[in-house]
Amino acid sequence: MKIRCIPYKTKKIVNIHKHVDGWFWEKYSAHPYIGCQYGCEYCYWRDEKYNMLAREKDARDLEDPFSQYIKIKVNAPELLRKELSRLPKEIIYTGDYQPVEAKFNLSREMLKVCLDLGFPVLINEKSPFVLKDLDLIKDISEKSWACVLWSISNHTSEGYSDIFEPNLPSIESRFKTMKKIAEAGVLTGTAFMPILPFITDSDDNLEAIVKKTAEFGGRFVLAGSLTMSGAQATRYMQIITRHCPEVAKKYRALYNRGYIPKCEYTGGIGEKVKKLCEKQGISDRMPRYIPPGKTAVNKKVAERLLNETYYMELRCENKYRILAYRKASWGVDEIDKDIKQLYYEKGLEGLKTIPGVGSKLSLRIEEELLRL
Repeated sequence: MKIRCIPYKTKKIVNIHKHVDGWFWEKYSAHPYIGCQYGCEYCYWRDEKYNMLAREKDARDLEDPFSQYIKIKVNAPELLRKELSRLPKEIIYTGDYQPVEAKFNLSREMLKVCLDLGFPVLINEKSPFVLKDLDLIKDISEKSWACVLWSISNHTSEGYSDIFEPNLPSIESRFKTMKKIAEAGVLTGTAFMPILPFITDSDDNLEAIVKKTAEFGGRFVLAGSLTMSGAQATRYMQIITRHCPEVAKKYRALYNRGYIPKCEYTGGIGEKVKKLCEKQGISDRMPRYIPPGKTAVNKKVAERLLNETYYMELRCENKYRILAYRKASWGVDEIDKDIKQLYYEKGLEGLKTIPGVGSKLSLRIEEELLRL
């Protein structure tokens, strides 16, 4: 496949999220490449709001600009050092081990920056190529925190890789690399996402992924359904109609022009994965890195509240109640005061001064504080 690499200098490298993510716990993200040679057909990065490459003049003759036209941020490491040096130490989602990394080595240089500055790192990977930087990842883990997530969606569906992940390293190679990461003492687990409705959501496949994760040293499995948006949704539905026409109509009913499947579907999948994880002695949530300091208790309480919000979503509870929990979680996570000290000094009234926290949620936070 013809690959066109375009080196350039970017003006900014770190994306700062408004609120911490309740799945991966990252506050920042920074990636050295735009586009991906692996070109998975379901990838949300194909959506126009993420992928502008198809509009590039010198990409128009390519069959798939997303996987064949790769922009290289050659100044990423030096920009990362400059920008991170001004930010609080929270998790940064970085690393990109597609084939161009062998030539440009930017992911490794960015990890060196994170190690030097003491930033905890999350890497979400599909390639054993990440092992080239295991020395750095292990050093980061020992100095602060590191986690290597493995994106794995299938283990039992025949023909899956040929249709949806034709350019990716095998699923078995990912599990074997997971084991090496775990043996090095680095936190690892499976990002079981996207789960493709009617394709990789069978009970057999759910159980196989969870069991394999536990067997190969993973400590958790995060289950997430396929999102559908813009150009990504259009391309994916073309693939489904071509290869799995019998399920195309089911997708239209399941999504009903929405971004995610109906709650009853996602909730059912999540509950199944939760029970399977319990059976294997692992978690269905990713443990959060808690930085030392006066807000450590805040981060721990916010983690518990955000996990509770996730389980409320699985049960399809009232969306306004879920939003209230989420806003309170953000308030707890972001306040620059020790909420335990605030509680000891002013009781429930002190907790009510936290943004998003009212009478009911102050009682809920009190419960968590008394447990710590």
